[in-house]
Amino acid sequence: MSTLAMHDGASRAPRRTRGAAWPRWRVVLLRARGDLVWNGIVRGSGVLALVGIAVVLLAPPRVVGLVGFLVVTMWVNGPLGVFLPATYEPILMLFGRIYSPLVVAAVGIAGTLYIEFLNYHLHGRIIHSRHLETLRNSAVVRRTVPLFQRAPFFTIWLFAWSPLPYWAVRVLGPLVRYPVGRYLLATFLGRFPRLWFFAALGWLPIPTRWMVVVTLGAIAMAVCAFLVRPAVESLRRALQLRRPIRFTPAPTPTAEEVPCGS
Repeated sequence: MSTLAMHDGASRAPRRTRGAAWPRWRVVLLRARGDLVWNGIVRGSGVLALVGIAVVLLAPPRVVGLVGFLVVTMWVNGPLGVFLPATYEPILMLFGRIYSPLVVAAVGIAGTLYIEFLNYHLHGRIIHSRHLETLRNSAVVRRTVPLFQRAPFFTIWLFAWSPLPYWAVRVLGPLVRYPVGRYLLATFLGRFPRLWFFAALGWLPIPTRWMVVVTLGAIAMAVCAFLVRPAVESLRRALQLRRPIRFTPAPTPTAEEVPCGS
């Protein structure tokens, strides 16, 4: 009898252990990860990973290729993107030969906006930490920040579509606490045409020399507009100061308006 009781107790023990495992997993899954922003980033990344796994397992190969392109987009534009210069453009041209350039640009901009949202908060946490206070107060930062604050939206847009190093605005945006919504909007307006352009290069037989000429010309026009704008504003203010002030003479009083005692 005692042997049967011991056997029955041993068989129930694993059931209690398996039953107690779910509350522990529930605590791990529902526990907040930092503040509201980081909690959303962590949970959103988990949901995105699960959806990606499901698509890879169930979707046709043509859709799986776009999932792979999305992962590559987030990897190349992530925090390690500064160490991967000129890596993304050949990938865009390669996928532009397989898919429609518009589809490539749409998937690419989705991954870019997601990873740039993550980059914004990640760089913001790092830059505003007390360990980098000396860097924030350095002479280079003090000279660069006023230039960026003259036209932050235009600067982000310019760096987003041109070959200028985008990592610079990745740092300056969080440094000056530029609104993340405007930051992402400027990134979208600059990155989407750039993604479509390079994807279309893989689809259209455009001579390389014409692509170089058009790209360099557009960059030169944008940089000139950025540099000329402060000079134009200064000239306009100087002309307003030199403009003569016109005085309107007071009306001459009539005989009826002159006091009697005068």
